[in-house]
Amino acid sequence: MIVEGGVAMGKKLFFKKELIDASTGEYLTAIVYIPEAKDREFAKVYRLFSEKVVEDLVNRVITGGEAKILLWFLAKTVELPTQSDMWIPVDYKELGEIVGLHKDNVYKYIKQLVKKGYLEQYKNRQTVFRLKPDYVYKGVLVKYKEAEPDF
Repeated sequence: MIVEGGVAMGKKLFFKKELIDASTGEYLTAIVYIPEAKDREFAKVYRLFSEKVVEDLVNRVITGGEAKILLWFLAKTVELPTQSDMWIPVDYKELGEIVGLHKDNVYKYIKQLVKKGYLEQYKNRQTVFRLKPDYVYKGVLVKYKEAEPDF
């Protein structure tokens, strides 16, 4: 089936787009892929998240250590299976070794990131957190609001 110059294959739309490179004037043809709305194999990082992180770094609202931990959580979230609830168990010592911080500082920075609204803590569990779904989520957002850890 042809759809506006594209081809619907299964539930995904592929089409060619003609482009001109503004710096070289070179004429290019690109193949564009548009997933169906129900395609859940993605991680959605809102622009608001990256803008807030950059703004908070510039204004020194978050420190370098907090930024390392925040980016670690982002990387872990992207690695999670799509149907995951996004809760991530944290071993402070192990995370400290990964990002180059002492485990006490990891604990302190995570608490600060929770207080600043970047992370959520699962109930009263000291070692289970996730990035706030308002900033980053994987798959369908609605299911994360009341999600229980799946580990």
